[in-house]
Amino acid sequence: YGVFGGHLIFLNLGEQMTTDENQHELGKFRSHMWAFTLSYGSMLTSSSSVGLNFKVFHQKLAESATGSEGGKPYSTDFAFDLGYLKKFGTTNSFNLGLSISNVGPPIDFIDHEQADPAPTNFKLGIYKEFRINEYNKINILLDINRLMVAKYPSMDRDGNGLIDDSKKERGYA
Repeated sequence: YGVFGGHLIFLNLGEQMTTDENQHELGKFRSHMWAFTLSYGSMLTSSSSVGLNFKVFHQKLAESATGSEGGKPYSTDFAFDLGYLKKFGTTNSFNLGLSISNVGPPIDFIDHEQADPAPTNFKLGIYKEFRINEYNKINILLDINRLMVAKYPSMDRDGNGLIDDSKKERGYA
């Protein structure tokens, strides 16, 4: 029926100093990140398999919003990954793998208007093994990665109702 798995990652970012918009020290705080993943993989045929991850991740970067910003300085989001592997030949000496990872909603901390797209990534991998004899072989690997985020949106950061190029309010690809 396949295989189930999972993991938990925790990153302690340590203690940082809180400052206001005028760089006056307001105290210290601790920040952290964690991610929990559930995985499932299964063989479709004797030479092909598929895998799926579902993950929930949390990032706490501050104790409170800064300056005039309201909202939460943390984010709890989800995403999933999907992968496929195909082996060719009688000795499986040529393999092709595909995956798409971090498919999910935008990630926001302070408000939804400032959300960043999830870092969705497409990967293609090719593997070829050349056996010289029973003790020696040469492996050739090729990985291609493509970030699938099309563009970060333009934002009116100064609230004047205009997107101004000179203030770096334009989105970018």
